[in-house]
Amino acid sequence: MKKYIVPRMNNEIFVSNGFVSACYKIKCTTPHGNASYINLYDDSNGNGKLDDKDKQLYHSIWGFRGCNKWHNGIIIDEAPVANGFVTQGLKEIRIDSIYWWEEELGASSDYHVMVPGKENYETNPNAS
Repeated sequence: MKKYIVPRMNNEIFVSNGFVSACYKIKCTTPHGNASYINLYDDSNGNGKLDDKDKQLYHSIWGFRGCNKWHNGIIIDEAPVANGFVTQGLKEIRIDSIYWWEEELGASSDYHVMVPGKENYETNPNAS
């Protein structure tokens, strides 16, 4: 004997949680036209100034530049802001603020840098 089941319609309501994160394309370059720098520091204490409490992440006497490639999918809640510094020169030290991140791409250094304000929204149509 089969039991009769009354047909029912179920409705689901979509409720937005209000959270939207931005996805940026960021070009990995150092300041001043991808100039060569010898040190990369994390602004470890978050005071916006290079001082002895900041951690040195990378050093090369030959200098380094950004990889000059666009990086997709850098997802953060706000536009990138300076979180570190690069320094140039041994006697006269030039200090520039940068945004840095670590991304494994198989290079000798997996640190990447960019100048805040140079992120790109328009060429990433899938940003949401």
